[in-house]
Amino acid sequence: MMGKKRSDQKLVLPLAMDFCSPQSEEFTRISRFFDELGKGKFVTTKCKQCGTLSWPPRVVCPECQSDELKWVNLPRTGKLWAFTELCMGAPRGMEQDLPFSIGIVELDKIGLRLLSRIDTPFKDLKLEMPMELVVVDMPGDKVFFRFKAKRKR
Repeated sequence: MMGKKRSDQKLVLPLAMDFCSPQSEEFTRISRFFDELGKGKFVTTKCKQCGTLSWPPRVVCPECQSDELKWVNLPRTGKLWAFTELCMGAPRGMEQDLPFSIGIVELDKIGLRLLSRIDTPFKDLKLEMPMELVVVDMPGDKVFFRFKAKRKR
């Protein structure tokens, strides 16, 4: 008897789109990003040859193709540059989280802009709102990051 047809097989999520990529040194050359994130530090790579700051972290400089990179700290704070609310069509494995906010955060002092999930209700978000990094524990001993509105002190 032949095996089950693909449509009859139970899907195990996440399937093809694992939004929290393999993080150990065995699977990625940017494992230090995840190691540092697990310690609450936000880092990326900077080229020793031309000085290009890369996001996300790279193993080769996208400007000069040098593999001489160093790890540098990034600010853990920034300002909300743009945002929207995802109400449907969430990536596989995130449907149960709908609705949720995503946005572009411009990091303080360096102006680097990055896309992130925003852990603040959409109705409370405002352009240029101060944001702070949140480290999130993920299944399988993984970590990832998000941003949320910075608490007033």
